[in-house]
Amino acid sequence: MANDTKDSHYWNEEIAFLTARLNGEHGDIDRDDRAACEEALKAATMNLNGHHPR
Repeated sequence: MANDTKDSHYWNEEIAFLTARLNGEHGDIDRDDRAACEEALKAATMNLNGHHPR
């Protein structure tokens, strides 16, 4: 699914999941996973706000 077809509900769900993951609510997270989640959270927040990265 392209970013343009994902609505705010999708991005809010994605942000909630990533935030919970970073807070350890889905088990332990190693350094590499943490870095990937932080980048994904930044991208999801940008997408929610309509600033699609290129």
